[in-house]
Amino acid sequence: MSALNRPYPRLMGRIEVDGSDLVLRLTWREKIAGFHGDIRAPLTSVRSVSVPRHPWQALRGWRMAGIGIPRIAALGTRRHGTGYDFALLHRDRPAVQVELATGRFERWLVSVDEGDDAATEAERVAAAAGIQVSADR
Repeated sequence: MSALNRPYPRLMGRIEVDGSDLVLRLTWREKIAGFHGDIRAPLTSVRSVSVPRHPWQALRGWRMAGIGIPRIAALGTRRHGTGYDFALLHRDRPAVQVELATGRFERWLVSVDEGDDAATEAERVAAAAGIQVSADR
């Protein structure tokens, strides 16, 4: 569903393609709660894109900056043994997981907005990066 045909305003962040970059565009509320602005990564750094069966179990490490309320919201930077991830999980919504080879974050884990399909979003991101969607985990 396109943003123009949406019966309600977008309430969640979204992964977009902007030229040769992948951009995680956050809403103003997510920017405040996650202590972060929009995030950019070159499409060439995308290693894999998948739709985790259990997004909350795909979280790694501990919260560094942002909000973490188990099964309610995980917004912000997460630190783990090998680096940093960025999480944008909302309640029980499906999510898209993007693994990156370069940049500050090794992984983005992003819930999809109501009315959007995680598999379709993953296919869109993978196609832009010139790769196939990875199998569910």
